Amino acid sequence: MKYFKGGLPSKVFNVGALLAVSMFSLMACNDSNNDGVLTLEVTRGDFKVDIPAVGELEASQSTMINVPSGLRGPQSLAWIMDNFNPVKAGDVVAKMDATREGFRLEMEQLDYDRLGLDSQIQTEKDNTINKTLSTDTKLTAEEQDLADRFFSEDERVYTKIDIIDQMRNQNYLAAKMDFYDWGIGQHGSQAEAEQELIKLKQRGHKTKMNRYSNNLKQMEIIAPHDGMFVAQPSWNGSTPTAGDMMWSGMTIGILPDTTQMQAKLFVLESEALGLSIGKPVTLFLDAYPNLAVSGKVIQLDSLAKAKDKNSPVNYFQITVSIDKTQVNIMQPGRQVTASVHSIDITDALTVPNQSLFQKSGDYWVYLKTSKGFIKQAVEPGHRSLNRTVIKDGLSQGDVIALTTPPKRSRI
Repeated sequence: MKYFKGGLPSKVFNVGALLAVSMFSLMACNDSNNDGVLTLEVTRGDFKVDIPAVGELEASQSTMINVPSGLRGPQSLAWIMDNFNPVKAGDVVAKMDATREGFRLEMEQLDYDRLGLDSQIQTEKDNTINKTLSTDTKLTAEEQDLADRFFSEDERVYTKIDIIDQMRNQNYLAAKMDFYDWGIGQHGSQAEAEQELIKLKQRGHKTKMNRYSNNLKQMEIIAPHDGMFVAQPSWNGSTPTAGDMMWSGMTIGILPDTTQMQAKLFVLESEALGLSIGKPVTLFLDAYPNLAVSGKVIQLDSLAKAKDKNSPVNYFQITVSIDKTQVNIMQPGRQVTASVHSIDITDALTVPNQSLFQKSGDYWVYLKTSKGFIKQAVEPGHRSLNRTVIKDGLSQGDVIALTTPPKRSRI
């Protein structure tokens, strides 16, 4: 509803001014005859209630523009297209900062290459050890062959001490051959394990390299089709800007279909009486204040909430469909004011809310008669912030009290 500075409705129904004049004239005439009770003559007239709303235009259908789902880890936004810019399919609308991912890729590549060099060095070292073991084994085998060929137990040729030394030498050479055989097998297993460890570390670095390389391929966010880019506010109401952290799947903007627009409006909680889905709405674009646009409420929040986290004032958010979209002037984000036509009844009998009393579901007014005021049961209908339609119980021309009459005035 529209208000004066003092807070009283300036237009609740189209005969409000006439009724007000009549009420005050009747009160002035009847104060002396009604024992100080203020009265009002009931009349019929049109009963209209318009609920004011403000908001902006938005597209009924839009394509979401999200951070690529394959992008891993948080990324810093380097650049984003200006709001309400026209775009073509394939245009870049935002870019992530590739500096960190590029640095990480280079570091992982360096570590991967270093492990490759370690593998080569380890291979050369293993080959050297294998050659050494092979050579020692060959020499020991030759020594063992000579010891076997010239061994003799003939005491006529060798003393017992010499024979014992030859036997010890044979045993030593046999043990040495066993050691070299074990060493060759053990070193082979160890060398293989060390090479596998290097390969395992390389696979870890390779996985990270693939991830960083894949991220670098998705640093640019592309428009999927032609349209107008509209940045999408985050949870705190701010639009994305350079330096913000982005995550996979996060929405940064939309490409609205401007051929069919709707309005997102806000209604004060205190003025939402009678607000419901299906109510007709008249909208005015702030840029074109003389152009009336018709629509209707298609969505209504179940709970009122503040538009700003620091504001104590609550609003109901409603969505209004527009009967005819004028593409050349109706663009997303344009501010609008609107009136939701909550009630529109012709030839209705209404009374001020202050004159209507109720208890346990029963409603009544105090009707003036020739002998005093009587308690008259009524059936109320639609209600505004200051008046109520009376469906049954009163007739045009009846005079009712605006306040509770004193007992001496009632019968």
